Amino acid sequence: MTSNYRIYRRRLDLGSRMNQLHNTEQLAIGILDTGTPEQLIENLSWYVENMNYALHVVTQEGRLDITEMQEAYKEVTFLVFPSSAFTGEMVNAVANECQTSYFLIVRSDLLLVRFDGAALFSLMGQKEAPAAIASLIANMDKEIVPTIRSPYLEEKKLEPRSHFPTADLPGGENTLYPVMALGMYDRALFQRLRGFDEKIHSEYFQVLDWGIRCYLLGHTVKASSHLLMQFTDRQSVIEDRSESEGYKRCYTKALSVQQFKGKNIIRKYKGFVDKDALSDEVKKRLLWLQKSDFFQLLEHWEKT
Repeated sequence: MTSNYRIYRRRLDLGSRMNQLHNTEQLAIGILDTGTPEQLIENLSWYVENMNYALHVVTQEGRLDITEMQEAYKEVTFLVFPSSAFTGEMVNAVANECQTSYFLIVRSDLLLVRFDGAALFSLMGQKEAPAAIASLIANMDKEIVPTIRSPYLEEKKLEPRSHFPTADLPGGENTLYPVMALGMYDRALFQRLRGFDEKIHSEYFQVLDWGIRCYLLGHTVKASSHLLMQFTDRQSVIEDRSESEGYKRCYTKALSVQQFKGKNIIRKYKGFVDKDALSDEVKKRLLWLQKSDFFQLLEHWEKT
Protein backbone atom coordinates (compact mmCIF):
# COMPACT_ATOMS: atom_id res chain seq x y z
CA MET A 1 0.00 0.00 0.00
CA THR A 2 1.54 3.27 -1.08
CA SER A 3 1.43 6.62 0.72
CA ASN A 4 1.52 9.32 -1.95
CA TYR A 5 -0.70 11.68 0.05
CA ARG A 6 -0.14 14.48 2.52
CA ILE A 7 -1.38 14.20 6.07
CA TYR A 8 -2.86 17.15 7.94
CA ARG A 9 -3.43 15.75 11.40
CA ARG A 10 -6.20 16.80 13.72
CA ARG A 11 -5.23 19.34 16.34
CA LEU A 12 -5.76 17.68 19.70
CA ASP A 13 -5.21 19.42 23.00
CA LEU A 14 -2.51 18.08 25.33
CA GLY A 15 -4.99 16.16 27.50
CA SER A 16 -6.40 14.35 24.47
CA ARG A 17 -2.91 13.47 23.27
CA MET A 18 -1.97 12.02 26.66
CA ASN A 19 -5.16 9.96 26.74
CA GLN A 20 -4.41 8.58 23.30
CA LEU A 21 -1.05 7.30 24.48
CA HIS A 22 -2.86 4.94 26.84
CA ASN A 23 -6.02 4.10 24.89
CA THR A 24 -6.68 2.67 21.48
CA GLU A 25 -9.67 4.43 19.93
CA GLN A 26 -12.32 1.99 18.82
CA LEU A 27 -13.47 3.48 15.53
CA ALA A 28 -12.36 5.91 12.86
CA ILE A 29 -14.60 7.22 10.10
CA GLY A 30 -13.12 7.80 6.66
CA ILE A 31 -15.15 10.27 4.58
CA LEU A 32 -14.28 9.96 0.88
CA ASP A 33 -14.67 13.30 -0.92
CA THR A 34 -16.76 12.06 -3.84
CA GLY A 35 -19.35 14.81 -4.20
CA THR A 36 -19.31 18.60 -4.31
CA PRO A 37 -17.33 20.70 -1.79
CA GLU A 38 -20.68 21.85 -0.40
CA GLN A 39 -21.77 18.25 0.20
CA LEU A 40 -18.50 17.51 1.97
CA ILE A 41 -18.81 20.49 4.30
CA GLU A 42 -22.45 19.70 5.06
CA ASN A 43 -21.70 16.06 5.80
CA LEU A 44 -18.53 16.78 7.73
CA SER A 45 -20.38 19.20 9.99
CA TRP A 46 -22.97 16.50 10.66
CA TYR A 47 -20.30 13.90 11.55
CA VAL A 48 -18.51 16.33 13.88
CA GLU A 49 -21.77 17.06 15.66
CA ASN A 50 -23.23 13.55 15.77
CA MET A 51 -20.41 10.96 15.69
CA ASN A 52 -17.89 10.98 18.52
CA TYR A 53 -15.19 9.12 16.60
CA ALA A 54 -11.88 9.97 14.92
CA LEU A 55 -12.74 11.60 11.58
CA HIS A 56 -10.61 11.42 8.44
CA VAL A 57 -11.43 13.23 5.20
CA VAL A 58 -9.78 11.90 2.02
CA THR A 59 -9.61 14.46 -0.75
CA GLN A 60 -7.26 15.82 -3.44
CA GLU A 61 -5.21 18.95 -3.96
CA GLY A 62 -7.16 22.00 -5.02
CA ARG A 63 -10.56 20.80 -3.85
CA LEU A 64 -10.46 22.58 -0.50
CA ASP A 65 -8.56 25.28 1.35
CA ILE A 66 -6.95 22.89 3.85
CA THR A 67 -5.71 25.65 6.18
CA GLU A 68 -9.22 27.04 6.37
CA MET A 69 -10.72 23.57 6.87
CA GLN A 70 -8.28 22.77 9.66
CA GLU A 71 -9.29 25.96 11.45
CA ALA A 72 -12.98 25.11 11.09
CA TYR A 73 -12.60 21.39 11.93
CA LYS A 74 -9.76 21.02 14.43
CA GLU A 75 -10.81 17.48 15.34
CA VAL A 76 -10.51 16.18 11.76
CA THR A 77 -7.50 14.67 9.97
CA PHE A 78 -7.21 15.43 6.25
CA LEU A 79 -5.51 13.02 3.83
CA VAL A 80 -4.81 14.88 0.59
CA PHE A 81 -3.80 13.13 -2.64
CA PRO A 82 -1.97 15.14 -5.34
CA SER A 83 -4.61 14.14 -7.94
CA SER A 84 -7.72 11.99 -8.19
CA ALA A 85 -7.32 8.58 -6.58
CA PHE A 86 -9.18 5.32 -6.92
CA THR A 87 -11.39 4.22 -4.05
CA GLY A 88 -8.96 1.49 -2.98
CA GLU A 89 -6.14 4.00 -2.57
CA MET A 90 -8.32 6.27 -0.44
CA VAL A 91 -9.49 3.43 1.80
CA ASN A 92 -5.91 2.16 2.19
CA ALA A 93 -4.88 5.64 3.30
CA VAL A 94 -7.55 5.65 6.02
CA ALA A 95 -6.43 2.19 7.20
CA ASN A 96 -2.80 3.32 7.26
CA GLU A 97 -3.42 6.42 9.33
CA CYS A 98 -6.39 5.82 11.62
CA GLN A 99 -4.72 3.72 14.36
CA THR A 100 -8.09 2.40 15.56
CA SER A 101 -9.53 -1.08 16.02
CA TYR A 102 -12.12 -0.54 13.27
CA PHE A 103 -12.80 1.97 10.56
CA LEU A 104 -15.98 2.96 8.75
CA ILE A 105 -15.90 4.09 5.11
CA VAL A 106 -18.55 6.58 3.98
CA ARG A 107 -18.83 9.08 1.12
CA SER A 108 -19.55 12.79 1.09
CA ASP A 109 -22.38 12.38 -1.45
CA LEU A 110 -24.48 10.09 0.74
CA LEU A 111 -26.07 10.10 4.18
CA LEU A 112 -25.38 7.75 7.06
CA VAL A 113 -28.98 6.80 7.85
CA ARG A 114 -28.44 3.99 10.35
CA PHE A 115 -25.40 3.19 12.47
CA ASP A 116 -26.25 0.88 15.38
CA GLY A 117 -22.88 1.00 17.07
CA ALA A 118 -23.66 -1.49 19.84
CA ALA A 119 -24.85 -4.15 17.37
CA LEU A 120 -22.00 -3.55 14.91
CA PHE A 121 -19.27 -3.64 17.56
CA SER A 122 -20.83 -6.80 18.99
CA LEU A 123 -20.79 -8.47 15.57
CA MET A 124 -17.18 -7.42 14.94
CA GLY A 125 -16.18 -8.66 18.39
CA GLN A 126 -17.39 -12.24 17.91
CA LYS A 127 -14.94 -15.13 17.65
CA GLU A 128 -15.83 -15.75 13.98
CA ALA A 129 -16.13 -12.05 13.19
CA PRO A 130 -16.23 -10.92 9.55
CA ALA A 131 -13.39 -9.00 7.94
CA ALA A 132 -15.91 -6.27 7.16
CA ILE A 133 -19.57 -5.40 7.52
CA ALA A 134 -20.94 -4.09 4.22
CA SER A 135 -23.48 -1.30 4.38
CA LEU A 136 -26.96 -1.64 2.97
CA ILE A 137 -27.63 1.14 0.46
CA ALA A 138 -30.82 3.09 -0.30
CA ASN A 139 -31.58 5.36 -3.26
CA MET A 140 -33.11 8.84 -3.32
CA ASP A 141 -36.59 7.35 -2.87
CA LYS A 142 -35.43 5.58 0.31
CA GLU A 143 -35.69 2.19 -1.42
CA ILE A 144 -33.13 -0.46 -0.47
CA VAL A 145 -31.18 -1.49 -3.57
CA PRO A 146 -29.82 -5.01 -4.26
CA THR A 147 -26.27 -4.81 -2.88
CA ILE A 148 -25.86 -8.39 -1.66
CA ARG A 149 -23.35 -10.12 -3.94
CA SER A 150 -22.84 -13.84 -4.53
CA PRO A 151 -20.02 -15.43 -6.57
CA TYR A 152 -20.83 -16.49 -10.11
CA LEU A 153 -19.01 -17.35 -13.33
CA GLU A 154 -20.75 -16.48 -16.59
CA GLU A 155 -18.91 -18.57 -19.15
CA LYS A 156 -15.35 -17.66 -18.12
CA LYS A 157 -16.03 -14.23 -16.63
CA LEU A 158 -16.47 -13.21 -13.02
CA GLU A 159 -20.02 -11.85 -12.84
CA PRO A 160 -21.24 -11.75 -9.23
CA ARG A 161 -25.00 -11.88 -8.92
CA SER A 162 -26.94 -9.16 -7.12
CA HIS A 163 -29.65 -9.76 -4.53
CA PHE A 164 -31.81 -7.80 -2.13
CA PRO A 165 -30.82 -8.26 1.52
CA THR A 166 -32.72 -10.74 3.65
CA ALA A 167 -34.66 -8.98 6.38
CA ASP A 168 -33.28 -8.86 9.92
CA LEU A 169 -30.77 -11.71 10.00
CA PRO A 170 -29.26 -11.28 13.50
CA GLY A 171 -25.68 -11.98 12.45
CA GLY A 172 -25.95 -10.39 9.03
CA GLU A 173 -25.69 -12.33 5.78
CA ASN A 174 -22.76 -13.26 3.62
CA THR A 175 -21.94 -10.96 0.73
CA LEU A 176 -18.94 -11.29 -1.56
CA TYR A 177 -17.69 -7.73 -1.05
CA PRO A 178 -18.79 -4.30 0.21
CA VAL A 179 -20.30 -2.43 -2.75
CA MET A 180 -18.34 0.80 -3.40
CA ALA A 181 -16.20 -0.24 -0.38
CA LEU A 182 -18.91 1.18 1.92
CA GLY A 183 -18.79 -0.51 5.29
CA MET A 184 -17.03 -1.12 8.59
CA TYR A 185 -13.69 -2.93 8.56
CA ASP A 186 -11.50 -4.74 11.09
CA ARG A 187 -8.37 -2.64 10.65
CA ALA A 188 -5.78 -5.22 11.78
CA LEU A 189 -7.27 -7.91 9.54
CA PHE A 190 -7.59 -5.48 6.63
CA GLN A 191 -3.87 -4.76 6.96
CA ARG A 192 -2.98 -8.46 7.20
CA LEU A 193 -4.98 -9.05 4.01
CA ARG A 194 -2.82 -6.27 2.49
CA GLY A 195 -5.71 -3.93 1.74
CA PHE A 196 -7.01 -3.04 -1.70
CA ASP A 197 -4.82 -3.69 -4.74
CA GLU A 198 -3.73 -0.27 -6.00
CA LYS A 199 -2.45 -1.72 -9.27
CA ILE A 200 -6.09 -2.35 -10.21
CA HIS A 201 -7.54 0.87 -11.66
CA SER A 202 -11.20 0.14 -10.98
CA GLU A 203 -13.26 0.52 -7.83
CA TYR A 204 -15.34 -2.51 -8.75
CA PHE A 205 -12.42 -4.86 -9.41
CA GLN A 206 -10.59 -3.56 -6.33
CA VAL A 207 -13.47 -4.47 -4.00
CA LEU A 208 -14.20 -7.72 -5.85
CA ASP A 209 -10.54 -8.76 -5.58
CA TRP A 210 -10.47 -7.96 -1.87
CA GLY A 211 -13.73 -9.73 -1.10
CA ILE A 212 -12.77 -12.92 -2.92
CA ARG A 213 -9.39 -12.86 -1.17
CA CYS A 214 -11.18 -12.68 2.20
CA TYR A 215 -13.16 -15.82 1.52
CA LEU A 216 -10.30 -17.81 -0.02
CA LEU A 217 -8.13 -17.03 3.01
CA GLY A 218 -10.84 -18.22 5.40
CA HIS A 219 -12.71 -15.03 6.32
CA THR A 220 -16.15 -13.63 5.50
CA VAL A 221 -17.83 -10.35 4.64
CA LYS A 222 -21.26 -9.70 6.13
CA ALA A 223 -24.00 -7.25 5.22
CA SER A 224 -26.12 -5.96 8.09
CA SER A 225 -29.31 -3.95 8.48
CA HIS A 226 -27.58 -2.21 11.40
CA LEU A 227 -25.62 -0.16 8.83
CA LEU A 228 -27.47 1.79 6.14
CA MET A 229 -26.39 4.62 3.82
CA GLN A 230 -28.49 6.58 1.35
CA PHE A 231 -27.75 8.40 -1.89
CA THR A 232 -30.02 11.45 -1.96
CA ASP A 233 -29.59 12.22 -5.67
CA ARG A 234 -29.47 8.75 -7.27
CA GLN A 235 -32.40 6.65 -8.39
CA SER A 236 -30.18 3.71 -9.31
CA VAL A 237 -26.88 2.61 -7.79
CA ILE A 238 -24.90 0.85 -10.50
CA GLU A 239 -21.30 -0.39 -10.44
CA ASP A 240 -18.99 0.26 -13.36
CA ARG A 241 -17.88 -3.28 -14.20
CA SER A 242 -15.89 -2.35 -17.31
CA GLU A 243 -12.51 -4.06 -17.69
CA SER A 244 -10.10 -1.34 -16.61
CA GLU A 245 -6.32 -1.45 -16.28
CA GLY A 246 -5.20 -4.17 -13.90
CA TYR A 247 -8.49 -6.10 -13.85
CA LYS A 248 -6.67 -9.34 -14.78
CA ARG A 249 -4.89 -9.12 -11.42
CA CYS A 250 -8.28 -9.84 -9.84
CA TYR A 251 -8.85 -12.85 -12.11
CA THR A 252 -5.33 -14.16 -11.55
CA LYS A 253 -5.54 -14.06 -7.76
CA ALA A 254 -9.10 -15.39 -7.66
CA LEU A 255 -8.81 -18.25 -10.13
CA SER A 256 -5.16 -19.38 -10.47
CA VAL A 257 -5.08 -21.54 -7.34
CA GLN A 258 -7.14 -24.73 -7.23
CA GLN A 259 -7.33 -27.33 -4.49
CA PHE A 260 -6.84 -30.97 -5.41
CA LYS A 261 -7.04 -33.58 -2.64
CA GLY A 262 -6.41 -30.89 -0.07
CA LYS A 263 -3.35 -29.49 -1.82
CA ASN A 264 -3.14 -26.11 -3.54
CA ILE A 265 -1.86 -26.15 -7.09
CA ILE A 266 -1.44 -23.43 -9.70
CA ARG A 267 -3.56 -23.64 -12.82
CA LYS A 268 -3.45 -20.56 -15.02
CA TYR A 269 -6.90 -19.29 -15.90
CA LYS A 270 -6.52 -19.08 -19.66
CA GLY A 271 -7.10 -15.65 -21.16
CA PHE A 272 -7.12 -13.86 -17.79
CA VAL A 273 -3.56 -14.01 -16.49
CA ASP A 274 -1.52 -11.13 -15.14
CA LYS A 275 2.10 -12.33 -15.05
CA ASP A 276 3.18 -9.97 -12.26
CA ALA A 277 0.26 -10.95 -10.04
CA LEU A 278 0.91 -14.64 -10.74
CA SER A 279 4.56 -14.28 -9.74
CA ASP A 280 4.34 -11.79 -6.86
CA GLU A 281 0.97 -12.63 -5.34
CA VAL A 282 -0.09 -16.16 -6.25
CA LYS A 283 3.22 -18.06 -6.19
CA LYS A 284 4.74 -16.20 -3.24
CA ARG A 285 1.69 -15.79 -1.00
CA LEU A 286 -1.71 -17.11 -2.00
CA LEU A 287 -0.55 -20.59 -3.00
CA TRP A 288 0.51 -21.26 0.59
CA LEU A 289 -2.22 -19.35 2.41
CA GLN A 290 -5.47 -20.20 0.60
CA LYS A 291 -7.92 -22.31 2.59
CA SER A 292 -10.21 -22.91 -0.38
CA ASP A 293 -10.52 -22.11 -4.07
CA PHE A 294 -13.06 -20.09 -6.01
CA PHE A 295 -14.80 -23.15 -7.45
CA GLN A 296 -15.39 -24.55 -3.96
CA LEU A 297 -16.66 -21.12 -2.94
CA LEU A 298 -19.18 -21.28 -5.80
CA GLU A 299 -20.28 -24.77 -4.80
CA HIS A 300 -20.69 -24.09 -1.10
CA TRP A 301 -21.81 -20.45 -1.11
CA GLU A 302 -25.38 -21.09 0.06
CA LYS A 303 -24.03 -23.08 3.00
CA THR A 304 -21.56 -20.40 4.19
